[in-house]
Amino acid sequence: MSIRQSTPPNLLSQPKIEFNKNDFDATIWNKGYPVIHYDAIECPCKGDTAPKVDCQNCLGLGWVFINPIETRGIVTSINTNTQYKYWSPELKGTIALTFRDVERLSFMDKVVFKDKYSVFSEVKKVRYSGTQAFVFTSYPISDINILFAYESSSEPLIRLQESEYSLSSDNLYVIKLNPVGGFAEDFNGYISVDYKYEMQYNVVDLPHELRSSVAVDENGKQFHFDLPIQAICQKSHYINGDSPKYDGTGIQDNSFL
Repeated sequence: MSIRQSTPPNLLSQPKIEFNKNDFDATIWNKGYPVIHYDAIECPCKGDTAPKVDCQNCLGLGWVFINPIETRGIVTSINTNTQYKYWSPELKGTIALTFRDVERLSFMDKVVFKDKYSVFSEVKKVRYSGTQAFVFTSYPISDINILFAYESSSEPLIRLQESEYSLSSDNLYVIKLNPVGGFAEDFNGYISVDYKYEMQYNVVDLPHELRSSVAVDENGKQFHFDLPIQAICQKSHYINGDSPKYDGTGIQDNSFL
């Protein structure tokens, strides 16, 4: 099939504006946040149907996060684009994140902000490993703030004391529970957890995946070069996480770089 060439416009006396790629990259590196970027790969366990819940590569999520690399990125907006938020809890926590083009972001990639923390509160079901009661959290925990148990509609919440719980040394997603005297007889099986964690997001859209410009080299020849890429990212707790089993095992490491 032959391809016709569109007739170019008259460019005589037209001003030329050129971007300096190194200036963009230097700004991101000098002003950006230190982050760890994980590539997201669809897990082949799903086949033509759905991911397998017993798969130790994706844990039923359908995505595997591999090849972490430390880099830097600039946050250009937080919850300012109404195209990506509908004022509901399910779509809050959205940011626009700009990386150098060498990072090559793709859908569902995970980004963890190093030493940048937030506080998260959630209600989790109490589980048991033998006689040990515990809860899984959505993020690896940096510090536990408060734990509450429900007693009844007419009674205050029961605040667990620091001596009644501890963070697992094998798995930072696990809080071990040892309430003095055990749980109340009418305990509903759920605990409210408020904790500090290192902020992390997943890429949900790439509105500027194609971003390039034209420059002229020392020989006067034009060439195309890629500019920084922008991604729309969402808090990771809206996606079923990749936490290991109670004892810290149960996830295969598929990284190869």
